[in-house]
Amino acid sequence: MDTTFALGLIVGAAAAAAVAWMSIKLRDEKAHARLQAVRGELYSARATLDEAALEHAAAEALVDRLPAPLYLVDGDLVVLRGNAAGASMIDKDITGRDFSEGFRQPELIDAITGVIETGEGASIRLEFPVPVERAYLISIAPIAPAAPGNGGLPRQAHDSAPAALIMMLDITLVLRTEQLRADFVANVSHELRTPLSSLIGFIETLRGPARDDLEAQDRFLGIMQEQADRMYRLIADLLSLSRIEMEEHSTPQDKVNLNDVIQKVIDGLTIKAMNRGMTVTMDMADRQMTVQGDEDQLTQVFQNLIDNALKYGEKQSEVKIAGVESGERVTISVRDHGAGIPREHLPRLTERFYRVDAARSRELGGTGLGLAIVKHIVNRHRGKLTVTSEPGDGSTFTISMPKWKE
Repeated sequence: MDTTFALGLIVGAAAAAAVAWMSIKLRDEKAHARLQAVRGELYSARATLDEAALEHAAAEALVDRLPAPLYLVDGDLVVLRGNAAGASMIDKDITGRDFSEGFRQPELIDAITGVIETGEGASIRLEFPVPVERAYLISIAPIAPAAPGNGGLPRQAHDSAPAALIMMLDITLVLRTEQLRADFVANVSHELRTPLSSLIGFIETLRGPARDDLEAQDRFLGIMQEQADRMYRLIADLLSLSRIEMEEHSTPQDKVNLNDVIQKVIDGLTIKAMNRGMTVTMDMADRQMTVQGDEDQLTQVFQNLIDNALKYGEKQSEVKIAGVESGERVTISVRDHGAGIPREHLPRLTERFYRVDAARSRELGGTGLGLAIVKHIVNRHRGKLTVTSEPGDGSTFTISMPKWKE
């Protein structure tokens, strides 16, 4: 083998080795690129899954925190999902169980079944009498999952829906507010109509049969004065209540000494107490009790409470006002020794125009708005009004408010 041939063979082998090396390198780079692409796809898929999991968790948290009870049921009325408000409403979790285990109202079950069968939404209003009477507006919507043989597309609205979403909106407060409004208009009309009718009748009598009867004129004018005063008190209380309600959400800022306020009220009612042979005592444990408040409104509160105690307490009895400090609060109680209030009336005492004994209240000059005014003023002062009473043992009205912070 001559030298030239040997050199050519070496060069050829080297070239072949170089080509082979380059080919291997290119294959490695392609494999590496493919590996990187796969890694990118995996990272992207993982990010998508993480995002989906996060969205699912957020959706679950949102459903659980909805204030309205919510239920998802399948075609057999088995609960697939319920939220915390739903479980709280019936005091149990019925997920995975028949919907009727929590709700036994036939009209509700029939409405859900109808929605599932027809695929058309429905709304009904139901009242649940226990444990506390509540009214709900219930919306039932069909849920249409993917239809078989339809490429995974949702069912159309007319297709049968195998599931339903049930949402319950508590409308108790709305209905009560509407009823209160209607009752308020009716009560105001009645309270004003009665004295107005009396005034009209007496005016007609004075202009007619009693035109020249001086004795009758004097008697009728006295009654007319009482009726006019009654209308004036009613209108004054209505205006006062309206003004207080407008200010209820603004916290008063003045420093008020309750000892001084109560003493002024007692002084102003001294003659009334003497006329009934009653005494009013104040025990504040020798402390100056101060709160953050509106002095005029707090005067109105204790004017109402002490005046009521004098009206409804037994003659020759005592009205006792006691005050204590406990932690960050001041508590004032007004106790009388009257006939007391039957227990069934206690929850409604602060309703407008509500009277335990309507005839006696009118006879004593009451408008039926005093305790409603007290309640709204106490609310404005971030306080609480409680009433305890037993028939034959008098009544105690207690007000608790935050004390003044220096």
